[in-house]
Amino acid sequence: MKKIFITIMFLALGYILPAQIQFNPQVGFSFLKLSESDAKIKNTTTTIETDFTADIGFLAGFDMRIGDRFNVQPGVFFARNVTVTKFAGDTLFTGEELEDKLVRTSLKLKGMVGYDLVHKDGFKLRLNAGPTYDFIMSVDNSEDEIDFEEKDFKGGSFNFDAGIGVDIWFVTAQLGYSYGLTEAFKDDADFQLDSKYNTVYFTLGIVLGSGIKKDKTP
Repeated sequence: MKKIFITIMFLALGYILPAQIQFNPQVGFSFLKLSESDAKIKNTTTTIETDFTADIGFLAGFDMRIGDRFNVQPGVFFARNVTVTKFAGDTLFTGEELEDKLVRTSLKLKGMVGYDLVHKDGFKLRLNAGPTYDFIMSVDNSEDEIDFEEKDFKGGSFNFDAGIGVDIWFVTAQLGYSYGLTEAFKDDADFQLDSKYNTVYFTLGIVLGSGIKKDKTP
C-alpha cells in the first residue's frame, strides 16, 4: 500500500510543470471516532463492551490543485482529534463504567483527484476522492481513566477520503469523510480491538494561484 501511495504522489508531482496550479491553505474542525468493537484483554478471556463517540478536534494545512476542471490534489494537514471512549462496567472494573477522551495527533498526507461539477468565473462546485495516509504522531488519554498507551496503536493508517467543496471567488470550503482502511490497534496491544478510524471534517480556506478562471469550453 505504501508503494502505491508513493507512486501516486510522484505521478502528481510529474503533472505539476505543465499544469495550472492552485495553493489552498485551510483550517477547520473534525470529528473522529473508532468503529465499534468489543475489547479483549490481553492474555485473558475477558471481553468488555466499548463505545466510541466523536468529539470536536481541529486540523490545519494545505492542498494543491494541479490542473483545470479535472485536477490532482496532493496535500498535507496537521490534525488533533478527540474521541470519547467508554468501557462498560463489569467485574474487571468493579461494575463501574469508565469514560475518557482519547486524543490523537497526526499528520495526514493526501493524494486525491478532483472534478469540478460547476466551473465558472468566481464559483466552483467540486468533488474529490482518493487515498490518504495518517502518520500517528502521538496518542494520549485526557484523564487516564482508561489505560490506552501510544504503544498500543499502529504508527499509521491508510484511508480512503471523499468530499464535496465550493469555491466562491478566493474563499474555499470543503466537507469531507475519511474512511480508515487500517486497524487502529496493534495485534499485541493490552486492549485488543479491530476498530478503524472514521473522520468527518470541514475546512475553510483561501484560493491562491491561477485556479479561478472562467471555463472557456462550451
